Amino acid sequence: MNNEFQHNDAASNVVPLIVHEDVLDQASLWLVKLEEGLSEQETAALKLWLKSEHNRTAFMEVVTLWDKMSVLSQLSDIVPHTPENNHTPWKRHLAMAATALLVGLLSWQGTSYFHLNYLNQNKATEVSPPNYSLQASTKAGEHKTIELEDGSILWLNTNSHVSIAFTDTKRVVHLIQGELHIDVAKEPMRPLNVLAAGKVMEAVGTAFNVQYHQGDLELLVTEGIVKVNNFSLEDSKSITRPIVNQHANALVLTQGQKSLLSLPKSAIEVISQDEMEKQLSWREGKIVFRGDPLLQVIDEVSRYTDKEIVLGDASLANLQVAGLFNTNDVDALLATLADNLNIHTEYSDEAIVLRAN
Repeated sequence: MNNEFQHNDAASNVVPLIVHEDVLDQASLWLVKLEEGLSEQETAALKLWLKSEHNRTAFMEVVTLWDKMSVLSQLSDIVPHTPENNHTPWKRHLAMAATALLVGLLSWQGTSYFHLNYLNQNKATEVSPPNYSLQASTKAGEHKTIELEDGSILWLNTNSHVSIAFTDTKRVVHLIQGELHIDVAKEPMRPLNVLAAGKVMEAVGTAFNVQYHQGDLELLVTEGIVKVNNFSLEDSKSITRPIVNQHANALVLTQGQKSLLSLPKSAIEVISQDEMEKQLSWREGKIVFRGDPLLQVIDEVSRYTDKEIVLGDASLANLQVAGLFNTNDVDALLATLADNLNIHTEYSDEAIVLRAN
């Protein structure tokens, strides 16, 4: 679905844009990568991505509203300044973004596009400046634990990216991709919201797990209560109080419940303590299978490697797998599967194929 994005006064010289939310997610992801430093391969991929006018538009939209002056310098290195391209639209966008960022810094309005729309909800009220912001990510096979400014503990699973911004009245975590678990510090007057895939999940003092993978969004509540509502950038223009207090039809999950929120009608499932521990084992760098079919196992294991894992024989799909494995050693996991299931693995630079012996 397309959304029309309105600029704040600081960026009023930028042409109003219509961009897809998934492109904005990609732009946010590139900003995270730029801060961490790009490899040669990633730099080439970014250059290719920026050749699209649509992508450049989305990228400059996010850059303009993200308080990251260093990004502009890095962009100059990636898109070199030459007399021939000095007056191109791309360079003009870059110059306008720099100006808008400077104005935004002076007016305390620098944060991600999503945070700006969600945190600064009503132009009739005084803007509350972000007093804490953070971008964090993990690579394939990596997991990370972060203590946030408010004392909340955030876990990031493999290949995950988040953008975080706190104001005096709100705490917002934008899950761009991947999986997180958060143990929320109790602040009744400043609820914490996780934004992902058009949903907002709100808690005051609780713990929950959110996975956003291949278009599927799953919420698992491990402690307390979490309320879920739909969220769009258009909604953010009229929200003047915490979103869960504004919508009576919020989906409410309590401890031990999970829901696939990406479905049109999200059903709530109750899970056992054992199942909950299994789903959260990634926080300890482990992955647990208890009679899971091999096809499902491969889908899960694929999250922890950059290589594609493929079943070369359909007859293997329903073989049952049980065991405890380390998420940072996919090769050992596959070797164990081969030994116990009478299969063999074929490796190439891009893929791993499992076949019956």
